[in-house]
Amino acid sequence: MMSGQLFKRTGLLIRLNLKRDWTKILIWTVTLAALLTAIAAKFDGIYSTQKAIDSIVTTLKTPAMVSLFGAFTAKAPYTTAKIFATEMVVFMAIIMVIMNIMLAVATTRGEEDDGLLELVRAHAVGRLAPLSAGVAELTGLNLILGVLYGLGLQLSGMPGADAAGNWLIGFGLAAMGWLFGMLTLLVAQLADNASETTMLSYAIFGVMYIARMSTDVSDPRQTWWIPFGWIEKMSIYQKNDWRPLLWMFLFGLICAALAATLNWRRDLGAGFLATRQGRRMASPFLAGPATLLWRESRMVLLAWAVGNLVLGAAYGSIFNTIGDLAKSNPMIKQLLGASALAAANRVIVKNFIAVLAIVIVVVALIPAVQTMLKLVSDENKGYLHQLYATATSRWHVWASYTVFALVEAVVVFMAGLVGMYVTGLTVMTDPIKWSTYWQVFLAYVPAMLVMVAAASLLAGWLPKWRYLSWVWVLYGFFSLYLGSLIKLPVWAKKFTPLGFVNKVPIKAIDWSTSWWLLAITVLILVLASIGYRRRDLAQ
Repeated sequence: MMSGQLFKRTGLLIRLNLKRDWTKILIWTVTLAALLTAIAAKFDGIYSTQKAIDSIVTTLKTPAMVSLFGAFTAKAPYTTAKIFATEMVVFMAIIMVIMNIMLAVATTRGEEDDGLLELVRAHAVGRLAPLSAGVAELTGLNLILGVLYGLGLQLSGMPGADAAGNWLIGFGLAAMGWLFGMLTLLVAQLADNASETTMLSYAIFGVMYIARMSTDVSDPRQTWWIPFGWIEKMSIYQKNDWRPLLWMFLFGLICAALAATLNWRRDLGAGFLATRQGRRMASPFLAGPATLLWRESRMVLLAWAVGNLVLGAAYGSIFNTIGDLAKSNPMIKQLLGASALAAANRVIVKNFIAVLAIVIVVVALIPAVQTMLKLVSDENKGYLHQLYATATSRWHVWASYTVFALVEAVVVFMAGLVGMYVTGLTVMTDPIKWSTYWQVFLAYVPAMLVMVAAASLLAGWLPKWRYLSWVWVLYGFFSLYLGSLIKLPVWAKKFTPLGFVNKVPIKAIDWSTSWWLLAITVLILVLASIGYRRRDLAQ
């Protein structure tokens, strides 16, 4: 086959993809560009004095903050712009990675699972045209976002910023997002369905994030070996090093080339990592929608639980470094004494646990919200139409998905805390007791249940707007992960139920808040069940 025929009608498919995805693309573009620009504009007011800047520099150099935001490599004199680059670049890179994974899966494996690609291939379309259209869509989106980021930073007028640094942030974030978009397209050729593609892509990202965190704390030079760590190596507003962008581009290009090669060789609907064949006869436990969903999603639950367990363990592995005040300042040990020093160390670690809890919570919410929205996607694919042809009620199906999602959130969250606790036991001479982690668990679970119930409500009443659930989750992550550093108002944090949770374990659990959050969960679930039973099935 001539190379030109392989890409035949790629332009037409690009237009069709944009027509289908324009709403998602517009929401992502406006939200992310506005977010970065607004925060940059606010930074001058937050760190307007040298005293405030010097204070946050001391905080950002601690191992706890290094694990979250990357190694602090800025050199004196410190400016508002350098603080912004340290706090925001890794955070925005995480959001860019998530966006690209979601869009890359939807435009490749998602179309194959829905049967759309088979219809497209039935026409005079090149074998590589659908993949090329996906590459073009992701490239265009990331390029536009890079330009908007650069323009927004130029307009913000941050003290200490320069044009080279502003555009380096913009195109650096775009390059990192594009890299993971191409990596996901490669993974889509290996996996044989959208669910496995998503799971493997996030697993690769999770491994890179944990490796980046570990090397930043122990030896930042080793972070060069981790593709996600390249985003930290640009020396923004200092040397403004563009070489990491070259590495991102080359890595993404290699992934795209491998994806094209594998796509050309594999059969439609197949993958190089084939799913294991099931039994010839169904298990007697497959007696309803709940057991069917468990059978279908159990490996996804296991993967997320193990992933959060490893993430928690990675955070717990640096507790000894974070809580060792004597190592950073030997005079403190002489002034406080051994017992007072141990108590001070525990307070520091508990503060770190309070910050990390939001990361563990958001990771646990991702599979739960995915399962809840799967209710609508399974309708769209026609799977549930076959189920409803039997004597199965809508309430039974809705309850199966909802209960599984609620349990999934709780189990994955618990796995993250267990990982943190077990590793903390091994590395700390005076480890934090399990009762501390149990308090964190009890404090956050009611808020998590509200967010999963809200996803169920959207699936029940407004299935076309179900993706707003992700907006709420991302806002909760942003407001609590960065809220204190950018001095977000208290009322702004309370747009999400996670914002009503006290800073446990530093503060006590507010049981009255927990009870009314549980009451709201029950109310939302009742409304969701009514909506799902009344609306038409998604087509």
